[in-house]
Amino acid sequence: MLHSVPLDDLRILAVTGSDRASLLQGQLTQDVALASPATTVMAGWADVKGRLLFAGHLFVARLATDEALALLVPAELADTLLRRLRMYILRAKAQATLLDMPLAGLIGPAVEPGESQAVRLHGQGTRHLLLGSAAARAGAVPSPRSAWQLADIRAGLPAVLTATTGEFVPQMVNLDLIGGISFTKGCYTGQEIVARTKYLGRVKRRMLRFATDGAAPPPGAALYASRGPVGQVVTSAPTETGSEFLAVIVLDDLPGPFFLDEARTVPAHRLELPYDIPV
Repeated sequence: MLHSVPLDDLRILAVTGSDRASLLQGQLTQDVALASPATTVMAGWADVKGRLLFAGHLFVARLATDEALALLVPAELADTLLRRLRMYILRAKAQATLLDMPLAGLIGPAVEPGESQAVRLHGQGTRHLLLGSAAARAGAVPSPRSAWQLADIRAGLPAVLTATTGEFVPQMVNLDLIGGISFTKGCYTGQEIVARTKYLGRVKRRMLRFATDGAAPPPGAALYASRGPVGQVVTSAPTETGSEFLAVIVLDDLPGPFFLDEARTVPAHRLELPYDIPV
């Protein structure tokens, strides 16, 4: 069965022009040569201190008259990211815009895009972005936004939102573990910090998956252990029995226990991710 999820809280930040690849190559952790119109790849965009401003999907968007390198960004950060990217254009033959087009998520069997572009999500066999279509897909069952968020969490895919912008080095949200960092592509903003984190050895903080019986904690909320705050929520979504969330924690505090309140009355239980975490 095919499910359709409106992604009204996401925008597409598109870069066109003959210098679009070189412009983004100097900003993203990912090698932009891997961008495709068929499948997304994960990427990060860091500041000069190596702290993430964006973490998410990179792909090629097919426009009416051109192709664009595209980032799927949270709507709440879209204008800020657009302004920042335009600071780097200078004399480059490139234009950065936020696309004004409907965007939907499809969960289920392979889709026939028709007049729209369907892009399979990184590492996902049953999830696609549908560009340039009405949010409702003919024959698809409407599903809530939380269904897409929960699928992201269970896949271990990070996002940076307003509450967490500038908080995490790419390895903290596991971008290196899901193919979101190229260590051979050359220089980009924040690269020195990202490379140093790799070559120093063990990453001390990593993103893990948790469940709780209570409401979904907001991004940026603290996670506690016996010694106090040891982590920060990245993203969360409700479930039938409570909620699940991703949080960056200090690995030395494993195996826990962990809690969502300082009084340690709301436990958070660690769940597995579909990839291995080096601890």
